[in-house]
Amino acid sequence: MEKKDLTDDEEYDDNILELEDDEGNVEKYLHVGTIEYKGEWYCFFQKAEPETEEEEDEVVMFLLKGEGDEQELLPLEDETLMDEVFAEFCNQYEQYEDSDDAMKLDGADD
Repeated sequence: MEKKDLTDDEEYDDNILELEDDEGNVEKYLHVGTIEYKGEWYCFFQKAEPETEEEEDEVVMFLLKGEGDEQELLPLEDETLMDEVFAEFCNQYEQYEDSDDAMKLDGADD
């Protein structure tokens, strides 16, 4: 399958967000999806410019709180909740996208 270079695509640029980690490092992330799970909304991101193969497959998730301009992304701290939300993300991804890619995200290829 041919890889499409999305960096020239305006839609790609609209889905880029700069996130700051605990040490103050800012990195660009690509928004790959948002789902509702048990009445809450969760956003998923991948590094826009991954430096390693491992980073290419890594997904970061946040709880979306607030409305309109007052929205904020909050880190998830509950491991059980993270597992549940990620499983739901993979389930929804499988339903709407290429199931092989979703299985990779879920670690099924390991």
